Amino acid sequence: MNPQTRFKLIVGAGGAVLLILIIWSVQAWVMSPQASMAGSIDAARETLDRRRADLRGRDRLQEQLKAYVDRTLGGSQEEVDHALRAALSTLGETSGLSDVAVDTSAMKEIASPGRRDFKGAAGKPLREEVDFIEAPATFRATGTWPQFNTMLHALAAEPWIRQVEGLRVIGKGEGETVEVSIKVRTLFMPNRSPEDSPDKLTVQWPPALGGASPFMLPPPPEQPAAVVATPSQPVPPGWERWRVTFVGRIEGVDEVHLRAGSGGRRLLHVGQELEGCVYLGNRPDGDGFDEAIFRRDEKEWIVAPGGSFADRRALAE
Repeated sequence: MNPQTRFKLIVGAGGAVLLILIIWSVQAWVMSPQASMAGSIDAARETLDRRRADLRGRDRLQEQLKAYVDRTLGGSQEEVDHALRAALSTLGETSGLSDVAVDTSAMKEIASPGRRDFKGAAGKPLREEVDFIEAPATFRATGTWPQFNTMLHALAAEPWIRQVEGLRVIGKGEGETVEVSIKVRTLFMPNRSPEDSPDKLTVQWPPALGGASPFMLPPPPEQPAAVVATPSQPVPPGWERWRVTFVGRIEGVDEVHLRAGSGGRRLLHVGQELEGCVYLGNRPDGDGFDEAIFRRDEKEWIVAPGGSFADRRALAE
């Protein structure tokens, strides 16, 4: 290899190394920071979008919370205790009930069910925050069944949040008066007082509850009208007392069965006689059923099954 060729190879290798160094430097000092900055910008935009969505969700949440707060009786224990007593007493008195009494008991704080998700020192205020407080009360009064139903209907229509946990009704005296005991529980959010008063609710009250008191004995049933017994027909005297119970033909031979109230039973074949009545045989009626033919005192007559000799008809009929 001559010196000129060697020189060209050295220059070419040096140029390649220099080009690689230049590309690496541009990528390391220009392209990588730019890509990193673009990624940071995208992350910041995503964070900003999430914050905007959270703000919009916070507004909706505040509206929902306000709707709940407006259905409470106050924002402090003293305020709610007074309002609950007044509301129940007013319902009882306006319904006409007497001896109205309302007792409240100790309130119960309810913590957030998501307090475990609030980590660290930053989440401590949220972990210790009380979501709402339950306030129980017991209503007692005396009155009539319609007055009690009026009070229940009015309570169901009240807009403030409540839960009826127990109901006891005891009839007194003849059942016209009832003694009522209702356990009610409401809730409120501490330090958040209602701003608006919602309208009363529309309640479809069962009409059956507005009837008579279930503690009253029902009126006695009406006595059925006396049934005048129709006097039975007297049993015909003598031979007319016999009644035909069966008319038929057995093995080609006509026969008739007869029965008297106290004279026993008889079976007659053609030509046989019973108390002056001679059995002459059978004949079909208009519907094809057999009737018995008899003769007495030179007169022939017929009797259908179920009839007595007193019901006889002349044969010519």
